[in-house]
Amino acid sequence: MSEKYFYHGSIQADITKLKASSLLHETNKKVVYLTDNIPYALLYIWNGKHNNYDRKFVTGWIKNKIACYEEIFPNQLEIFYKNVSGYLYCAEKNSDISAVNGRESMYYSETDIVADRTIYISDIYQELMKYETAGKFRLFRFNEQSKESQNKLIDKSADIIISSNFFKTDEAKLNFYKKYFSEAWERANVKYNQK
Repeated sequence: MSEKYFYHGSIQADITKLKASSLLHETNKKVVYLTDNIPYALLYIWNGKHNNYDRKFVTGWIKNKIACYEEIFPNQLEIFYKNVSGYLYCAEKNSDISAVNGRESMYYSETDIVADRTIYISDIYQELMKYETAGKFRLFRFNEQSKESQNKLIDKSADIIISSNFFKTDEAKLNFYKKYFSEAWERANVKYNQK
């Protein structure tokens, strides 16, 4: 794609204007987020129905212009994105768009942005695998981590579960974690009962 564009991934079809409706990190400003990194934008094409969770859950970042993604449970990327389709909205760079402080290749606009082009992506996972092959996307697969690293990831999720009181006041999050983080959920129960 051209360097004259910023990108925004969405499950929604037929968007002509990207609305400034998200909160800018650590502020009360309503913004639309954009990136100049296509694989990173693809990670935000989140299908709540497919994943049984309407809130985005993206364990990705950008480092040295490469989009990275860390799996916290086995086959996470494939589970969330295989057979999921969506849209990459392209917006021409303009003076209304500013860089997000401390976040590489992330930008925002406080005003709505016109989508100049739309690209349909039939399978987000397959598209990300093409970017991985091209060296523009790095996937840290859970199953390829050392046993020690896997245990740290599971412990981290278990600690989140415990510190949130097992999401007792958030049924959607409770169901999401029980479904996808089953090992962490079990470990959280064991740790909690050992207190």
